[in-house]
Amino acid sequence: MTSKKLLDRSNQTLYGQIANIWRDRILSGEFKPGDVLPSEREIAAELEVSRIPVREAMKSLEYLGVVRQQRGKGVVVQEADLGNALKVIGPLVTTITPEILENLFDFRLLIEPYAAEQAALHATKQELQSIFEAIETHRKAYLNKQKAENFSFDFHYRVLMASHNEIIAIVSRFLSEVQHYSRHLTLWNEERRKSAFADHCAIYEAIAARNPNLARETMRRHLLEAKEELPMVPAAT
Repeated sequence: MTSKKLLDRSNQTLYGQIANIWRDRILSGEFKPGDVLPSEREIAAELEVSRIPVREAMKSLEYLGVVRQQRGKGVVVQEADLGNALKVIGPLVTTITPEILENLFDFRLLIEPYAAEQAALHATKQELQSIFEAIETHRKAYLNKQKAENFSFDFHYRVLMASHNEIIAIVSRFLSEVQHYSRHLTLWNEERRKSAFADHCAIYEAIAARNPNLARETMRRHLLEAKEELPMVPAAT
């Protein structure tokens, strides 16, 4: 089966289209729970794209619980009732407009400062270690001048998980497609990547110090700074 003709190459969410294609192939039963997906190289060759959007597509599916990375095997279809779960989730791609991105940050400003506060109160030692590991991975990526979008999402997601509010984590996974695109816009230069990394360190330190007020306010400031990097929303006429 070839899917390259289904790709709209003018669309900036190319990896989202690839994720949708593979979601549909899994839902159809072509790939069943426990099956190993073709390699990034094979998928990229089939779709005539680079490996970067394929990798991001697999990350999106992993965040949604559709697949998992398994050492020694590759990307494996999750052993779960994927049909019901994915019918509820629906398409991964929406029309991403400046208004949508601003709405996303307004939502995150309501949820993530609270999550950081709750993480400071409830995170286990293992969860604190997980957040620290995300920062160390981000640090190496930053020093090597790698793209920061996935590392940034991973840090925020681990903070949300440490809040011990499963609904917050589920909603964040659902919005991963739009969040990935927003990070393309807000982490676009060296100064912003440096600032975001410093903020992540400060958020972690507040959580690890069990200071809920500082964790909440540091996360809030971090998100407000990122929101300022978004394209301007046209004024209503």
